[in-house]
Amino acid sequence: MEGAELRLVLADDHPVVLMGLRATLERESSAWRVVGEAERGEQLMELLSTCDCDVLVTDFAMPYAGPRGERTGLDLLRDIRARHPGLPVVVQTMIENPALLRAMLDTGILGLLDKGSALGELANAVHAVRSRRRYLSCRLRERLEETSRLPGARLSPKEQEVVRLFAQGLSVTEIAERLHRSVKTISRQKIDAMGKLGVSSPAQLYDCAREIGLIP
Repeated sequence: MEGAELRLVLADDHPVVLMGLRATLERESSAWRVVGEAERGEQLMELLSTCDCDVLVTDFAMPYAGPRGERTGLDLLRDIRARHPGLPVVVQTMIENPALLRAMLDTGILGLLDKGSALGELANAVHAVRSRRRYLSCRLRERLEETSRLPGARLSPKEQEVVRLFAQGLSVTEIAERLHRSVKTISRQKIDAMGKLGVSSPAQLYDCAREIGLIP
């Protein structure tokens, strides 16, 4: 397909993936050019500050080191939005956790693709975000629609508070004492939150709490 010139920046921590992205997108149109690539979050931030582009296609789970240590994929997306608010962004991810997917969308990105989606979806996503339209791959759209039909699909403020304290290392009993609730209530709120977040272990709950910004 031909069209107006489009300058693309690509980011992924796997060089072979970058090669595949470049080939797929430059094959879409002779007017599409990859003007920069990055394999780490800090490299991407530096590249965006020096290289003019029209659309960014980035992996979500890239390494990203900041002044205060290792940062998350959400930190990277928030930093991109803060410094480049008008830049259309397509994110590729292997994550299907609905809370994390919503958190990605809440940063203001327009495109969200699962890495198992058909290659044609990537070009469709770029076309959409270039026109300032949102694009979700079929699989992730279905995943979000499934969970949105569940009652209380988002964490309540009290559930957020319980998850935050649990992720900080407090036991259910300690949380109950701090919040002046019964152990039974705290246990139920923790279980309900885990169900909504789609996690099944304390380690997964901690990782999810960190990714969605409930803990630093």
